[in-house]
Amino acid sequence: MFVKPKGFPHAAALLKVLLRNTSELAVMGVISLAPGLRAQNLLVTLEREMRQLVETAKPSVVTIMATTVADKPESGGLLGLFRSKENAPPEVKVGSGLIVSSDGFVVTKASVVREANRIEITLVDGELLRAEKVAVDSASGVAVLKISGENFARALLGSSESIEAGSWVTVIGNALGMSQAVSVGVVSAMHHNGVIQISANVDPGCSGSPVFNAQGQAIGIISGRMGLGAAGVIPENYFSCTSLVYPLASYLPRLREIVQYYYESRGWLGVRVMADTGGGERRLRVLSLVKDGPAERSGMQVGDEIKAFAGNPVDASTYLPALVAACKPGTTETLVVRRGEAVLNLEVKIGQPAPVAVSELQTVPEDLISDAETDGSKAPAPAELKKNENLQLHWRIQNLERELKYLRSLQQK
Repeated sequence: MFVKPKGFPHAAALLKVLLRNTSELAVMGVISLAPGLRAQNLLVTLEREMRQLVETAKPSVVTIMATTVADKPESGGLLGLFRSKENAPPEVKVGSGLIVSSDGFVVTKASVVREANRIEITLVDGELLRAEKVAVDSASGVAVLKISGENFARALLGSSESIEAGSWVTVIGNALGMSQAVSVGVVSAMHHNGVIQISANVDPGCSGSPVFNAQGQAIGIISGRMGLGAAGVIPENYFSCTSLVYPLASYLPRLREIVQYYYESRGWLGVRVMADTGGGERRLRVLSLVKDGPAERSGMQVGDEIKAFAGNPVDASTYLPALVAACKPGTTETLVVRRGEAVLNLEVKIGQPAPVAVSELQTVPEDLISDAETDGSKAPAPAELKKNENLQLHWRIQNLERELKYLRSLQQK
């Protein structure tokens, strides 16, 4: 007599065919091999799902290069009278960050950008963008940056309450100069202050790297590896794969405050520019305009060369967003552009950025996740899957893990 294993809907039909054509002993041999083959197929499927999860999360991960230029103090004494002031060699820090809104807000570890004079961000496709330092919150250890543009691939944010010791996590970020490097580990402990301790390989350059849960949601950013000195130096005869993670969910209220103040206090043009160095000259040209934005209403057109803004000369080396941000929304400034052979003076009324990020800076609702984790074959409703594509991945991975556990119990028996 044979019992149909739970979770294998085709097992009963297979047994009926085998019983008709083979002896009971032969059937026992096939059944003993089936769990091993099934486990191998499930592992291959799980690997494929994990690769898909990583590819979904990667576009929201960026590489950050923060450059600090400090002046050398003038030499003292008599010789100092004859020496000119020299610039100290720039200090460059490389880290990682996470895009948390479609309009370009990025979070990273505060120490990566705290003293930086110039910050550049590299997207997953290799595009290099200048970043504005919005806030450095020493209390939480998190910094907020802003890149100009729209429709950036943002991460879905998850609550740290959805994970516990033993949960799988994936770290994606810059590692020893290799961008978009992937490291997989597990949560080893949850500290009382909310900090998450994980066992995943974290190399220099990973500071600020996002950590994703099994649903592909960002739950935190890397603070650092335990055991490293203040300067990131590994003590002699010591090695640790244990890292600490700042939880993003607990930082969201403060992040929303920072973003809201940014919108209220910064000017906005609604224009995207590009550097044009053709012909030996460094020009700043209009690449695109936001429909019905301040720049478009002023008469600016795609292809215009921006020569000056608010009385400040502008060329390809000028970071225009910083000049615009310094203007108060509602004020009127003059834009000087060259269009063909003509030079035009355009009056533009400075606008205020649309508060896109405020509505996006939310964690994925826990009730949607819990529906995907029910025992049996109940999957999230189609409408819910459209709201969060990664929930389907999560549901499939959960089912795979459940069947693997069942196969292990069969093999042990």
